[in-house]
Order: sequence, then structure tokens, then C-alpha cells
Amino acid sequence: MNLFSLQWKETFRAPQWEAKISIKIIIALVSLYFLGAFVFGASMTYPILNKEILDREPVEVFNGILLYIFFFELVLRFFLQQLPVTNIQALILLPFKKRKIINHVLLRSVFSGFNTTPLIIYLPFAISMYRDDYLGSQVMAWWFALLLVTLCLNFLIYIVNKNNLYFVVLLVLIATTIALDFYTQIDLGHIIGAGLDAVVKQPQLAGLFIFPLVLSYALVFYFLKRGFYMDAGLAKKKTVVQTGDYSFLNFLGENALFLKNDLRMIIRNVRPRQIVLMSFLFLFYGLIFFTQDIYRNQDSIMVFAGLFVTGGFSLTFGNYVPAWDSSYYKLLMTQNISYKKYLLSKWNLMVFVTAISTVLAIPYVYFGWDVLGIILAGSLFNMGLNTWTTLFGGLLNKTPMKLNVKAKAFENTQSFSLNQFLLIIPKMILPVLLYLLPAKFMGPAAGYLSLAGAGILGIIFKNRLADWITALYLKQKHETIEAFNK
Repeated sequence: MNLFSLQWKETFRAPQWEAKISIKIIIALVSLYFLGAFVFGASMTYPILNKEILDREPVEVFNGILLYIFFFELVLRFFLQQLPVTNIQALILLPFKKRKIINHVLLRSVFSGFNTTPLIIYLPFAISMYRDDYLGSQVMAWWFALLLVTLCLNFLIYIVNKNNLYFVVLLVLIATTIALDFYTQIDLGHIIGAGLDAVVKQPQLAGLFIFPLVLSYALVFYFLKRGFYMDAGLAKKKTVVQTGDYSFLNFLGENALFLKNDLRMIIRNVRPRQIVLMSFLFLFYGLIFFTQDIYRNQDSIMVFAGLFVTGGFSLTFGNYVPAWDSSYYKLLMTQNISYKKYLLSKWNLMVFVTAISTVLAIPYVYFGWDVLGIILAGSLFNMGLNTWTTLFGGLLNKTPMKLNVKAKAFENTQSFSLNQFLLIIPKMILPVLLYLLPAKFMGPAAGYLSLAGAGILGIIFKNRLADWITALYLKQKHETIEAFNK
């Protein structure tokens, strides 16, 4: 029996497979658009790195930054790449050899969209090299070497994904590389680039990159095989639960009970911790726009950046309420608790994290008081209105949440709907209008006050908004329970 045929049958026998395929087709069309943009950008890279301007060959400059591209790719894979290991427990019960199953899993990972980097980035650059009078053998050797490196990254991400400690090691390695580059004479990027420069000069050296690929494959193969037992690596881990009293939250009264549960959930489980980490990375979103003069004169872009800097947690966490509690939602609904207080606890958590993000974003004042003003105004809007908007979005999401499974790219396609797409209007377009209209007639200060004022009104009338949201949640309570039981 062929394992790929089993995978094919699983796809068409899954519940709502027609809807899933339709959404995947839409995602594929959108992805094609972005792939085209990447290909265009990659094709323009070579002319931009003109040797007449940099006094160096463009390929040498590009090779010098490839190490950072590899680091970025690993981080992106860690957050988004969906590794095909979820069906091992089912396959191990069937008459297949372990070696065959593991090879099948590793081979499936080769067809990941993340492995298209050699096609959408390196290949256009290689074509530009060929047009610049490089020999075909040189170009093919250089591209082939980068293809092998990409496959190495594809296999190594299995180990990085296994434990967050490996990801921390990766971050430390990135920070060390940057520190050595800036504060010492050691440039690891230049060392890696020199190896690829040698491949261009001597194409036969590309064959040496086969050895790291074989080594990484063997390493991951052994890594997976070592835990390939129902009573070992694939068994559920038994850990001692540390309750944590979080007594410092008692000042919140009855809301403290729910908030303590949320904190325990975040600390104990992979998926909510991933949301927290992603919200921290949102803090650096402003560096993309606040450092570029071309964006400083575009008020709408500045508003977007201000919202994202402090709104990473609130823009994501609320969309999964009450899915965070889907595993025991039926039990929760049988308890003598107030649904309003339950939702207010989620709101308090989002406001609390947004406030912390605002404090951490204060150093953006380095780029100007106007930047700090838009961040503070965006923070108040996130607290007062975007929190309720995301909670409303959670009402539309009735897909059960697996707390100990990482979110992967386009994983939760069942929760996508036109209504959630329309929520972009109050989340993104409304704050832009709240800023632009007053700013156009009365100046930027009026725009800041308008945006911040809307958020303050949301905080003042939080009880009324909570009553309205609670009524909607209670109206769909039984429908939600049924959805979470599937």
C-alpha cells in the first residue's frame, strides 16, 4: 500500500473537504500574486547591486547577506511551516516499516511551499548572473548549492520545532552573528559568502554541499526514529502541574478567577505562548516604516504601523475566544458563572498586554514625537475598540483549538468567512479615517485626539459593549458547543 495514496484518500474523505479545497484554491491564487511580487523583486536585486556603484560583483554582495536570509527563513519556518508528522500515530499501527514511514514524512516535507525559495528568489538572481556573462556552469552550480542549503533548512526545522529551547538557541546564534559583525572584525556572513564565491569560481565545488544535506537528513531521520514508539516519543507527556496562585491579581475581584486561568493556559501550552511571542515581535513592526522617509509622509501607513506595534496580542488573541477554552467549553457552560465576566476577563488580559506593549514601544520616540503620538493614540484605540472587535471576531470562529499544537500557515481554514474578512473595516480602515479626517482640516494633533478619543469612549462604555457582545455569545452558545464537539 502506498502512503501517498493514503494521504490522497484522507484529503477527500475529510469532513467538509470541498470547502477546504475551495479555500486552498483561493489561498493559492493569493499566493501566486505574492510569488510574482517576490520574483519581480528578486529579478531587480541584481541590477540594484550594480558593481559600478558598490565596486564589487553583485553576486559577492548577495552571497555576503545569504546567512541572514537563511536565519530569516528558519525563523519564518518555525512559526509557519506545517510539518507532516501528525499522522505518525495512525501509521505506526499499520503494517509499515518505521523506516518507510519516516522517509515518507521527510519526503512530503520537500514539497512544502517554503522550499520554493530557490525558484522565486535565487533563480531570478541566477538568470541575471547569466545575462551578465557568467558561464552557465557557474550559474547552475551556484543555484544548485543554494537549493541544497534550502533542503538542509527544511530538515533541520524538524529539530528546531521539537522544543522551544532550540528556537532560543537559534535566536542567540542570530544575535551573536549580528554582534560579531558590528562590534568585531569577525563577519560570519562574509565567511559563508566566501564559500559560495568559491562555488562560482569553481563550479565542481557545488558537489560538496551534498554532504551537509545527507548529514541533516540522517540527523533528522535518527531524531524521529528515536521517538518512534507509542509508549515513548509519541506518547503524551506526563508533567507535574504547577498551579500558580497569581494572588497579585486578586484586586480585580471576580474577574481575577478567569484571568488566572488564562495566564495558566498561556504558560502551560504551546499555542498561546506562540501568540504571546508573535505579539512581542509585532513591537518591531514599526522599524519597517518609521525608519523610512518615504512612509513618514503617508499618514495612513503611519496609522497602520502605530496600530500594529501595540496591537499584536489584541488583534490575534481575541479572534480565538472562546476557542481557547474549546476543550472544556461544555463544562464551562454548565457552571454558575457570568458570561459577561468571562468576556471581561479576556478584555482585561488584552488591555493589560497592550499597555505593556505601549511601554515597551516608548523608545520609538527616537524617530520623533509624532511617531510616539501615533503609537499612543493607536494603543488607546486598540484597548477601547479593537479589543471588542476581535472578541466579536471570536464569535465567528467555532473551530476547536488544539492548545499544544503550533499554529501553521493557513492551518485554520475552517474559521475563514466573509464576515471575518469584513472585520478588517473596523480594525484597520476605521482608525485610518478617524485620524485622517480631523488631521486634514485641523492638523495632526486633532487626528491623534480623534483616534485616542474613540478608544477612550470604548473604555468608558465597556459595560454596555460587554452586554451587547455577551448577548451575541449567549445567543450562539449551543451552536458553539456543538461545533466544539466535532
